[in-house]
Amino acid sequence: MRNMEITRVFSQLADMLEYKGGDFFKVRAYRRAARSIAGLERPVADLYNQNQLKNVPGLGKNIIAKIGELLSTGELKLLRELQNDVPSSLMGLMTLPGLGPKRVQLLHEQLGVATLAELEAAARAGKVRKLPGLGSKTEQEIVRSLTRLRKKTGLLTLGLARELARGLEDYLHQMAVVQRVKVVGQVRRWAKLVDSVDLLVLARDVDEVLDSMIIHPNIGEVLWREKDRLQLVSRWGVNVELTVVPEEQFWYALLWGTGSREHYRRLQFIAWQRGWRLNRHGLFPRAGGVKPRVEGEEDIYRMLGLQYIVPELRENSGELGAAERNALPQLLETGDIRGDLHVHSNWSDGTCSIEEIVNQARKKGYSYLAITDHSESLKIARGMASEKLLAQHARIRELNRQWEDFEVLTGIEVDILADGRLDCSDEVLAETDVVIASVHSGFKQGREQLMNRIQSAIAHEHVDIIGHPTGRLLGHREPYDVDVEEIIETAARYGKVLEINASPDRLDLDEFYVRLARESGVRVAISTDAHDRFRLDDMVFGVSVARRAWLEPEHVLNTMPLPELMKVLHK
Repeated sequence: MRNMEITRVFSQLADMLEYKGGDFFKVRAYRRAARSIAGLERPVADLYNQNQLKNVPGLGKNIIAKIGELLSTGELKLLRELQNDVPSSLMGLMTLPGLGPKRVQLLHEQLGVATLAELEAAARAGKVRKLPGLGSKTEQEIVRSLTRLRKKTGLLTLGLARELARGLEDYLHQMAVVQRVKVVGQVRRWAKLVDSVDLLVLARDVDEVLDSMIIHPNIGEVLWREKDRLQLVSRWGVNVELTVVPEEQFWYALLWGTGSREHYRRLQFIAWQRGWRLNRHGLFPRAGGVKPRVEGEEDIYRMLGLQYIVPELRENSGELGAAERNALPQLLETGDIRGDLHVHSNWSDGTCSIEEIVNQARKKGYSYLAITDHSESLKIARGMASEKLLAQHARIRELNRQWEDFEVLTGIEVDILADGRLDCSDEVLAETDVVIASVHSGFKQGREQLMNRIQSAIAHEHVDIIGHPTGRLLGHREPYDVDVEEIIETAARYGKVLEINASPDRLDLDEFYVRLARESGVRVAISTDAHDRFRLDDMVFGVSVARRAWLEPEHVLNTMPLPELMKVLHK
């Protein structure tokens, strides 16, 4: 048996034992053994026959005995017994995005879920959100993941694609023959929807890497295989492509693998004009000679007379001309963000207290954060009546006495009702620091009605930000039938802010309209719409949209220090 096959056995043992609530130390020991075996340079069988496994960290007597059983019989008695106790359908559930042994155990024990169909039924019935540690966002993600798998769309949202890519990258990094791994393609360019998760590997043994990827538990089938490349279908419904290269080709292959195709073809043309031929194997002088040795992508761009172009901009949308003129923007970075202006607490449909959210925000280095729970009409999200909202605001003012370096802003995500009115009184909105107005119902109204609603909200004196302006849910719900360009022009006229909703399920506004907003002088706020404290980390996805739209820090509301922010909001 190959090392990675044995690794998979111990990983399965750990998953099944964890599902059954087995001894924590045994679960940890099996996971540690899997990592140790994956990192061995020599075959496990050779080390076992030479009695040298005892010198490998993480492999004790019991683990070595199980390795011996595997090598001699081709199977493991303990694994077979656990497979009898844990239905294969539950193991399938564990490969779904966001699920694992503990969550599948909870779903099975509390809701009787054992199949994909039962999981979807429970999620659609609103039962998943009631379980500890899950919540409405997890429930929505389950529904969307299962819908995507059923329709076989072959597309993943960026968040899920990065999760799959990270798991595959970690798996490859464990192998001793692997020297370097980079995620490339659409994921590296931060595209909103991904149809292929692509990885580039520098390794000493090509076949070992390709063979090991084929047996990964998230891989379904092999589409094709070449001497150094492999394309597979993942169990998440999206393709996975793996390319293995020698060291001298790595940076050229990284540039080629990242794309986009249009950017790379234009780059090849520029190379040709300057006397080179560019491909994934190297940069070759057309007049003959050897290709230059480079230490990174920056060297390749420099040799072609260009500024380095970050992956987010490689879409052939003017970046190469700007790079020739040394005129690329100083793009926004996540470290420029000073706070999050759209967050939900357990006062409405969030799962965390205000204190828990603030503690997480302070860990991220933020200096402010707005709690913007739902208004009363959104019953499914436990929307708050004015009396409860005012009580929350009083609590926030009380909490603010605790910190000298952090400010919690009062806020609300107020629903734009079907007739264009706001779901909260002007008196309450006037006393609220951050007012986000959003459409949450009446999606199928005609364009004129929807536009009247949104434009009325923009014109309202107390509204600061329009939340998720097109209402799309990527891969699940199309945008409202609205004229986004007219929304941008109205926002410019009234000096209002448009949101980049950083949830990877939304990424709304998208980079095209964000770029139009910048050209129109309209600021954007990048906010996570977080419903638990960990979702504050989604900010990176919103920043990626801003970067793809060529935004610099000055274009983004929540890069401002708090006093300047409040002046823009007229508070």
